[in-house]
Amino acid sequence: MLPLILNIVLLPVIAFAMTQYVLLPRLNQSAVAPGAAQGDHGDEASQDDASHGASASHDTGHSAPAKSDSHGSDSKGHGASSDATHMLDAVTVNVAGTMGSRLLMAKIGIRGTNPKLEDLVKNRGHDLRDAASALLHTKTLVDIERQGARTTIKAELKSAFQRVLPPNSFSDVVIPDLAVQ
Repeated sequence: MLPLILNIVLLPVIAFAMTQYVLLPRLNQSAVAPGAAQGDHGDEASQDDASHGASASHDTGHSAPAKSDSHGSDSKGHGASSDATHMLDAVTVNVAGTMGSRLLMAKIGIRGTNPKLEDLVKNRGHDLRDAASALLHTKTLVDIERQGARTTIKAELKSAFQRVLPPNSFSDVVIPDLAVQ
């Protein structure tokens, strides 16, 4: 009887622990590693650490002005060696599964060294916002509150934006603000 009770109790605990502490960190690390520039790991880690397990408004202090890059250089190519971040207009969608009672608001930026990135974001801004809202509209509260959700959402947005923009036109997606109301 004791082995049966131990199996019933320990197997779910072991499965939960393996998922939380082994599987999810590896998935999140593999989703971020291919697209991240070498100098960006510190910013992403601090933003992700600030967002773990919270569903309230996040202000990590890394948000950039709407039409300038995150390093303060001119975004028209004078700082071509540094990544420029170009922000989209805020995206607001209903959270899936809440019957319209909860909203998800995200400020999304696209980072890269391409000198034409600013023009691409301006010209394809509506398509980029459409792709972002289509993706965010599928997220439930559980998806948003899950550990590593911000990293997963960033990887999914990057994939969606790569279908809208030309290949190799940007290097990363940033989400300085993500809030559920």
